[in-house]
Amino acid sequence: MQLERLAIVLRPRHANEAIDLGVRMAMHWFKPLYGAWFCFTLPVLAILFSLTYWSSNSYLLLYLLVWWIKPMFDRIALFVISRAVFGDAPTIRQSMRAIPTLLFKTRLFRALTWARFTPYRSLTLPVDVLEGVKGRNARIRRRSISSYIGINAIILTLYGIIIEQIFPICAMAFLAMLSIDSNGFSDDLFDTLTFNDFSYLSQLSLGLYTLGILLWEPIYVAAGFSLYLKRRSDIEAWDIELQFRKTEKKRHSTTSSLFGALFAVITFGLMMQPAPSYAGEQSLRQEAIIQAPDRLNNILQQSEYGGKTTEKSLKLSDEKEKPKKEKTKSPNKPTSLNTGSTFNGVANVGQGFLWFVLALAIAVIVYLIIIRLPVIQTKRKTSEKPPAQIAGLDIQPESLPENIAEVALAMIRSGDLRSALSLLFRGSLSVLAHRDRVLFRSSDTEQDCIRLVKRANLSSSAFFIQLTQLWLAQAYAHRSPDLARLEQLCLEWPTHYDHQSQWEAS
Repeated sequence: MQLERLAIVLRPRHANEAIDLGVRMAMHWFKPLYGAWFCFTLPVLAILFSLTYWSSNSYLLLYLLVWWIKPMFDRIALFVISRAVFGDAPTIRQSMRAIPTLLFKTRLFRALTWARFTPYRSLTLPVDVLEGVKGRNARIRRRSISSYIGINAIILTLYGIIIEQIFPICAMAFLAMLSIDSNGFSDDLFDTLTFNDFSYLSQLSLGLYTLGILLWEPIYVAAGFSLYLKRRSDIEAWDIELQFRKTEKKRHSTTSSLFGALFAVITFGLMMQPAPSYAGEQSLRQEAIIQAPDRLNNILQQSEYGGKTTEKSLKLSDEKEKPKKEKTKSPNKPTSLNTGSTFNGVANVGQGFLWFVLALAIAVIVYLIIIRLPVIQTKRKTSEKPPAQIAGLDIQPESLPENIAEVALAMIRSGDLRSALSLLFRGSLSVLAHRDRVLFRSSDTEQDCIRLVKRANLSSSAFFIQLTQLWLAQAYAHRSPDLARLEQLCLEWPTHYDHQSQWEAS
């Protein structure tokens, strides 16, 4: 189911409110709903009326047949309303093409025989038509769907019975009020309602009853389907899942919009930047090169750069050599060469210390990764005890038979495929937890188990994933695996999981 395409708002609502929503759904999609409904029901009713018209008890027979075949009509209404709710309202041609499937693959025989008198008909109809489960799984599914809100489905059915019975009576009473001879018409009407004869009034009464069914039954199916959606939403938390999907989609769309806006701004800025004029730049460069010497001379003549000055002073002849001697003799002043060598020595010592600290840190990291980490992981694996249950399944060795593959193969040949898959899955989890020391937790789901087995990098990972997928399809989707494939898994199971070795490891 694509919950994002739902045309109704998923939220917790009362069962009576769900029935009101179903009525509104039938009113909203009345064109495709009643179009397909009349195209299917009117020809069938015409055939029934023509076949039973000349019978002596045709009035009672037609009355009973019209009431009895309503479950067959309901399937076309459910087909239309279920697809319209998910945003794909079918056309009349598509609805007509689906009639063979609706008649022969939706357990119609059950609906017309022992299940005809069930008061939950509108609520459990989607289980047979839409989910397609059969046998024991279908009984469990119908029981879970009808729990808690079954009383509301019963009340809906009682309302439908009242409407179908009251509608022709009220219509005939209205015609009696409009007739000229109201007393005679009332007497004939009383005889018609007591099934005394087959006159034009009885035909009119039967036609009005059939018209009431044709108008009410699609609304009845839509209200039951709304109850079904309410129950599925309560069990599977559709409203929460849909909110999570909308939040995730909104986050992705916001990020994409932000990057799109940023890209548009950058592109617009680059487009608005003026194109460079290479001819103008070349001429300006030549002019600057020509004027460069004059500008440089003008800058050097400024007072900040000293300029050219001439100073004159009187000095004695014996004082000319003293500045030179003073410059060469300075025994008390340390030279720059000694200072640099001192700093270089300190820097070399510091650099050597840093290299020593780095080498020590690398040695410690290598020791922890190569030597200590495997020891810690081994101690952790040996100290942690495998759980007794995983995903509600008992994986203790004492709860499993000795020859799991043989017992599972016997279950398959007896027809109990679910028990066989459960036994193989439990045995695989037990061997992986006790022998291979895969760190399962009791709260892990089947998908968590697949991730842990993949992470353990075992040779049996592919086999375990295949077995788990079959178990998920059987346990949650009620899809039984192929019999030959399941037998092949039983034959391959001992090659991957030697059941006796798990007690040796534990």
